[in-house]
Amino acid sequence: MSIPEKYDIRISGASENTTFVIDRALRSSHCRPMITHDDILVELRRWVTSGKVRQKEIAEELGIAPARVSEMLKGERKVQQREMPILVRYFGMDEGPDPSVRRIARIGMVPASSLREALAATSGSLEVPANLPKGVFALEVDGESMNKIAPFGCDVIVDPNDKNLFAGDLYVLGNEAGEFTFKRFVQDPARLVPLSTDPSHKGIALGSEPINIVGRVVSVLIGAEHLRRMDA
Repeated sequence: MSIPEKYDIRISGASENTTFVIDRALRSSHCRPMITHDDILVELRRWVTSGKVRQKEIAEELGIAPARVSEMLKGERKVQQREMPILVRYFGMDEGPDPSVRRIARIGMVPASSLREALAATSGSLEVPANLPKGVFALEVDGESMNKIAPFGCDVIVDPNDKNLFAGDLYVLGNEAGEFTFKRFVQDPARLVPLSTDPSHKGIALGSEPINIVGRVVSVLIGAEHLRRMDA
């Protein structure tokens, strides 16, 4: 499955109510791009060509000869690892937290398979878009029954205050035995179905047993390593 190299996209066949945050490049988090060597070089060239700074001043800041700065501008020398944080601070490229994101808790793992006992809770938190509903939490996907849109190891963001079933939306659900899974709701007849490359995964007919909706999946966070698995 090939996914275009975009950062925040919709995947064909998924509900318009679910956001897919795609992280194809190396990033500092799921939601905020990492400052790369090329970003720093672009900023260096912009400052020098606009006259905001002289090559000599950059050289003094980095403790190198001006000729080395000239080589960087020409693409003949890379910005060295020790020099990168110096230039990031000098150019003001990392001035505090990004207001477009916030942190939420990852409270555990959700099986992407048949209904079964949820795995032990995982610790930590992650950044998500700030405009997601209040009260959402993250669950790490364990299994391959939803691997067309949520591969093993990625995170799904669940809104426990949104439990109304709408066709095409994704939900985390459980039964009275304390078993859980993650599926897509479809109608005619009403059932919860997998979205998997493995045809052995089966759906769950609603009404066959008591089901509790934990919440609607409002976002799927997919990292670069997950994309490689989906593309394979």
